[in-house]
Amino acid sequence: MIPDRILRKIERCLALSHSANEHEAGTALRQAQHLMDEYGVSEIDVAASTIDRVAVKSPAGRKPPRWLDHLASLVNAAFGTATVYEPRPTFESWQGYFAFLGEASQVRIAAYAFEVLQRQLLSDRKAFLNGMHKRAKRVTKIRRADAYALAWVAGAYEHIVPVQKTEASVAAIEHFQQRFYPQLEAMEAIDRGQRRDDQRAMARGYAAGRNARLHGGVDRDQHKELSHG
Repeated sequence: MIPDRILRKIERCLALSHSANEHEAGTALRQAQHLMDEYGVSEIDVAASTIDRVAVKSPAGRKPPRWLDHLASLVNAAFGTATVYEPRPTFESWQGYFAFLGEASQVRIAAYAFEVLQRQLLSDRKAFLNGMHKRAKRVTKIRRADAYALAWVAGAYEHIVPVQKTEASVAAIEHFQQRFYPQLEAMEAIDRGQRRDDQRAMARGYAAGRNARLHGGVDRDQHKELSHG
């Protein structure tokens, strides 16, 4: 693995290579090329070194429910990030984390956005679940609460402005994943399905999701649709 200090040094040299001082720029570029040749560093290695990772704790266990997976996808669409789900074993069960990957300027905001929206979604889902008829079967309650949560995310989607990812950004994130998650496998989220009589739950969830809010910490000019006021 390429030492981080070498990648940082190459980054600094490449940044200086854009200097208005031609002599300084030329020297910096030659130094960067020398280091890249010496350590076998490619351009994609340098690009991937700008990718950061921020993990957000989630109540999901070994596998996340589909509605939380969709919420992570919503945030990724808004900020141009990617997500890796990390289930970590505990003494009794599993603790889930959504790890957001992306450029440092975006990934921290994305993680914050997910944390805020997840908290609202969990609160709304719990309130919906507690408001259901006490005689309803537990399996029915859980299924309808999941349908509510999925629709909630769909409602929140109305407020985002998707970021158009560049090929370079996608390649950098993929290279980062290959480097730090070499054994990453595809995972299917938990899906309890839906029935025709779940439509009322979905309608309520969709309406609630349209009222989702982010409070501070988000650049309003860049993501004003997601921050909604």
